[in-house]
Amino acid sequence: MKIRFIFLTLLLLFARGCDFYSTSLWFFDNPSDEMNPLTRIFGLDWTGLILTNLILVGLIIYGHYYYTFKYSTPQISSIPEKLTDFVSELYFNEKGRFYQVFYKIPKNKKILIGHTGYVLIRVIILASILATIHNLCQFYNFSAYNTFREIVKRPLFVIYGLIISSFIYFSYRLWKSEYEFVKENFALKKNDL
Repeated sequence: MKIRFIFLTLLLLFARGCDFYSTSLWFFDNPSDEMNPLTRIFGLDWTGLILTNLILVGLIIYGHYYYTFKYSTPQISSIPEKLTDFVSELYFNEKGRFYQVFYKIPKNKKILIGHTGYVLIRVIILASILATIHNLCQFYNFSAYNTFREIVKRPLFVIYGLIISSFIYFSYRLWKSEYEFVKENFALKKNDL
């Protein structure tokens, strides 16, 4: 666990550093072309971007630390038949509220911190790598990437699609593994009785 925590933390820092480097190629050359929403919408300069990212990365590392060393899958009284009911019980202590996972803060904040730490560190690593590849290929005008851009028209849609898909995948993977873990523990307890 300790090695995985250190590895993912270092990979996150490396990926964010690569993203900053590739962004700086554009930012210092022509900051008006920067597509980062923090710059485009909120008008943050380079210092603001660094500060915001330090805070966000710090929170993600804390969430990952919490998930790795302090979080444990909660035990529930009975095993739901469906994964969605299990997730609903984890987050809201009752079945039938799975759809609220996407817009409502869970009652159990420890689960929120743990699950967010597990999912976001992986998603942000992937997002940073994709952004780095996009920025470097565009800046250095790689012909293969230019062909890719001509085919898809809007590469950012592909990148955002991959990021959203990874968020869904890692969330599902976490929920599924916890569901299987709780089912196994429940079966073991039944056999002991």
